[in-house]
Amino acid sequence: MTVILPKEHGVWAMLVVSFVLGAASQGLNWLQVPLLLGWLLLYLTSYPLMMICRNYRNAAKYRKWLIIYGLMAAAFLIVPITRYPALLWLGAALFIILLVNLYYARMNRERELLNNFTAVAGLSLGAVAGGYVGAGSWSNDLLWVWLFCVVFFMGSVFFVKSMIRERTNPHFRRLSWGYHGAVVFFTFIITGSWMLTLAYLPSLVRAIYCTGREMTPLQIGKLEIANSLFFVILAIGYFN
Repeated sequence: MTVILPKEHGVWAMLVVSFVLGAASQGLNWLQVPLLLGWLLLYLTSYPLMMICRNYRNAAKYRKWLIIYGLMAAAFLIVPITRYPALLWLGAALFIILLVNLYYARMNRERELLNNFTAVAGLSLGAVAGGYVGAGSWSNDLLWVWLFCVVFFMGSVFFVKSMIRERTNPHFRRLSWGYHGAVVFFTFIITGSWMLTLAYLPSLVRAIYCTGREMTPLQIGKLEIANSLFFVILAIGYFN
């Protein structure tokens, strides 16, 4: 039996980094373990659903894994949700975001920036979930953690596009550089924190230095992993 897995490897970094940052910034709780596993399985559940929506002829192939992943996600999430039922509000937000992503998948327009932004916003909600269970209550800090993750990972979207699909597009290259520069500038203006500003600085450097250079997808992936680790360590330091 062939296991159906998503091909977008960078998504795993978004899922884990956002969750870890939320949990580490707000406090640790053993329920974050099944919550994280359920969170990852929810993403796995969305993949066969996306494939079915993209092409109904694939329904028989993917329906089985939709059910398997869905049941496994429910098994891990039942205890955290029972203890913290307000997590269902995040589930409602995820459902709305999923509808947007399904629409773009059906239209075969998944590469559009608006869809990318919507997906990043949804994947970064792990920061809110992990932080809420750690703190035991809602707070404005959860929204800030979520926003910082969205801003960071949208930078990854710009960078990867500029290295692969848009590598010969000078307009997109300038857009990517402008986005990264604006993030560094406004992060310092809004927060006044050198630590958090420094967390975004390597993204700007790699956007300028690497664009136009020959790099394989594997090399780009390794660079993004290293950049994500640097970001999450400094961001945790900022919130603590």
